[in-house]
Amino acid sequence: MRSTQDKNARVKQAQVRGARPLGQREESRIHWRPWLLLIVFLFLSVGVATGGHWMWQRLPAFQLSRVDALEQVEVRGSFNAVTEEQIKEILLPYLQAGFFSVDIRAMRTALVEQPWITRVSISRRWPKGVVVEVSEAQPLAIWGRDRLLVASGALLPRPAQMQVGTLPELAGDEELVGQIMSQYQALAGLLTTRDMEVKRLSFDDLSGWHLELMSGIELKLGHEALLERVNRFLTLSRGLLEPYLQKVAEVDTRYGNAVAVQWKNEQE
Repeated sequence: MRSTQDKNARVKQAQVRGARPLGQREESRIHWRPWLLLIVFLFLSVGVATGGHWMWQRLPAFQLSRVDALEQVEVRGSFNAVTEEQIKEILLPYLQAGFFSVDIRAMRTALVEQPWITRVSISRRWPKGVVVEVSEAQPLAIWGRDRLLVASGALLPRPAQMQVGTLPELAGDEELVGQIMSQYQALAGLLTTRDMEVKRLSFDDLSGWHLELMSGIELKLGHEALLERVNRFLTLSRGLLEPYLQKVAEVDTRYGNAVAVQWKNEQE
């Protein structure tokens, strides 16, 4: 009887030693599932990103190649020296690249190379266009027949369509343009009433500075003490000469403490 019990106990012990719990098998089977899902997700993400990038770059270009690219440009700014059509013509070659592939930096460079354009801002506008904002150089005075002096001191070609209004005229040796511009600006701050505004200022080595006012009065100012001599004339124009200003043709201020007046009837 004891022998049979010992045998049964040994059999049960062997069965327990070689068995694997049910929970352990399930845990081993589930362990790889999250990693497998993660790998599949990564492959799908890379595929979607690659395909999206390809479409991002090529589909817009294909669409733009079938439309008039100029219709996709909105140009903003106050146009005097350049026209909206000129700006669009400059940008046209770049627009064929498509919405996302268009080279904004190259477009900006092409526009700034135009002498009258001083600042450019370009931004994309979904789905197929760009918005362009430009600023022009501001003309300060007329220089000769076909050029304008701008605030930067540069002499730029005068556009045929540009309206110059009542811009003053400046003249002299081109090498002295900076000095002439500086003297004009000083005089413009001094001569502020309408009839006394600068109409024309010129300089030459022989006679020096010559100033013509909007009223038609011309001033011979010589080579030096320009502002002092103009002030002398202004003092007289508000005093002794005031009743006769309409009859004055020319005032020579090149004397030490006096002026010489030439009347209009003397010219006749």
